[in-house]
Amino acid sequence: VDVRRVSAMKVFLDIGAHTGETLSVVRSPEWGFDRIVCFEPALVSRPKLEALADERVEINSFGLWKEDATLTLHNPGYVGGSIADDKDPVVESVDCDFRDAAAWFEENLSDADDVYAKINVEGAEADIIDRLATTGQLAKIDHLMIHQQLDESGVDYIAAEDIIFRSGAIRGTRNWLRWLH
Repeated sequence: VDVRRVSAMKVFLDIGAHTGETLSVVRSPEWGFDRIVCFEPALVSRPKLEALADERVEINSFGLWKEDATLTLHNPGYVGGSIADDKDPVVESVDCDFRDAAAWFEENLSDADDVYAKINVEGAEADIIDRLATTGQLAKIDHLMIHQQLDESGVDYIAAEDIIFRSGAIRGTRNWLRWLH
């Protein structure tokens, strides 16, 4: 499907969907999302995401990153699971698929879409944002909640530390969406 020929949609991207904490909030009709796209490379998390999904939800069993790659994900399914092996003590590791974020955006989002994105990928945020910025795809995000500061980007964002980690993922996501409205 050529996304440039599809009418504009209100899209939520859950980049680092984990076990659906954010999905449990954004699927509410209150927020009016036409399309909700989850990215979670840890296959152990998929059953929990599927249990929360409705007809608007697309679950991708890959993560977004700066390029297509197979990377080792440490502590998959755990809070703080990461491609960085020095972040937390490693309990287990698994190889996971990652896709070029810019290529995915180009193929799947229209410039006319109203795109909300939450990015919490335990340290890979900078790689994703840099890739989107250098390819011009970052401009497709209208509203961003991220686990890393972007003061120079010009993107309407709120740091996850300011809203989620003070009140929990579910309450924090609701607070962010209310702040936008």
